[in-house]
Amino acid sequence: MIESAKVLVIDDDPDIQNLLNDFLTLNGCEAFSASNGKQALNFLGKNDIDIVILDVQLPDIDGVSLIDEIKKKDPLCAIVMMSGYHETNYIVNAMKKGANDFLTKPLEFEKFLLTLLRVSNERKIRAVHYDIHNTLEHKKKVDILNKELQKKIKEMTMMYHISHKINSIKISEDFYQKLVEIVCETLETQHCAFYLLDKENMEVFLFKEAYTENLSLERNMSSFGKDLLNKLVLSGRYMVHDNNLLMPFFIKDECIGIVAVHQPDTNNIETKRFFLKLILENSSTQIENRMLYESLFENVLQTLKSLISTINMRDFYTEGHCRRVTEMALSVAEKINVQEYDRDVLRVACPIHDLGKIGIPDYILLKPGKLTSEEYDHMKKHTLYGEDILNRFDILSKEAEIIRYHHERYDGNGYPNGLKGEEIPFPARIIAVCDSFDAMTTDRPYRKGMSKKEAMNELQRCSRTQFDPLVVEAFVEVFDNGIKGMAR
Repeated sequence: MIESAKVLVIDDDPDIQNLLNDFLTLNGCEAFSASNGKQALNFLGKNDIDIVILDVQLPDIDGVSLIDEIKKKDPLCAIVMMSGYHETNYIVNAMKKGANDFLTKPLEFEKFLLTLLRVSNERKIRAVHYDIHNTLEHKKKVDILNKELQKKIKEMTMMYHISHKINSIKISEDFYQKLVEIVCETLETQHCAFYLLDKENMEVFLFKEAYTENLSLERNMSSFGKDLLNKLVLSGRYMVHDNNLLMPFFIKDECIGIVAVHQPDTNNIETKRFFLKLILENSSTQIENRMLYESLFENVLQTLKSLISTINMRDFYTEGHCRRVTEMALSVAEKINVQEYDRDVLRVACPIHDLGKIGIPDYILLKPGKLTSEEYDHMKKHTLYGEDILNRFDILSKEAEIIRYHHERYDGNGYPNGLKGEEIPFPARIIAVCDSFDAMTTDRPYRKGMSKKEAMNELQRCSRTQFDPLVVEAFVEVFDNGIKGMAR
């Protein structure tokens, strides 16, 4: 535990100092701050500190160089480095000089707390080790403490890896399948199965499983019996039954299933129970967070759809246009094999990429003729209006960026920022091509739309100037294959 630990935060950013001090205080620590190396060394010369949180970049000295001075004042002081950049050289040099860990900003507070727990435990054990070593009286205790230290380090490392693996599961991945795979890997077992619980009939059904390639045992373990299930659910604890470690899985205090781990012997059963419980508790928290996120996300999308409906009632062109651009953009993204995260961004951003038109006056938005230069300048602001609306929702920051930049040009002559080439986010470059194609091929009151072939020729002509050539090439292939309404 880290209660009562004295922690010194060395960082020249007062906001980071305040944030970390508040977090440390809430977790029972005595928190102190220093803004530069000189101030920190002066403080350390007068006070005993257990843990130092040290920024790599300080105004008067390199943070890595400061490690030597800290160790001279207190060899037992635990040091956790932090930086806004993941530079391998910094990490290697810091570890060589005696740093206990290296974290990148912005800090993940769950990982930060686990790191503090680990280094605090290491420091306590090292302190005892240090005293024993200096007195040369208890060599056996040194050996025991060394083993205990290694055990604690292994446990804390395992705890970190479990948390990291679970938090790294993507939204698009099958969470429960990844869960049983993590259990198999962590507990080094032949087989793990997740059974859904029918609480009314007190029965379970095999839902997901993972096992090693050399598995030769019978994997059908669904007949636990109602008495056993009742005990598991009511007690909320683990049991060993028929060579299986069984543990109930709870979400919001509701048991939804049973996890069964193949356990042919009882060696290290308590250690495996501990790590299985940790995995399930982390998974439960992650699932609850996902449920909350999805609910919040859905509410935000409903709000934005209401705004889009308002635009559609003013300009019927926008509704069909956004739908067609979405279909084309997702087809192009699939053709290029765009990473799943960017596809998710496109799924949200495309249908609302013209959201900012809600801020354009009717006399401009619905004008049947060509816009004047002043009117066109006003129309161009719809990208900024759209970004401003989406930036009110933190979870849509990436989509807001895409809406801002979907009228940038590959040669840097677009708006609103005049970004060029790779500076433009890739999803925005995809929307730019699809948006232009649909605009060119759609009839408007003041002009007749081009044929799709003519529009395609225009895209190819403007490749490398207005449009990303990679996107244009993929668009042409999708067009030739006649995908989702894009046929000739």
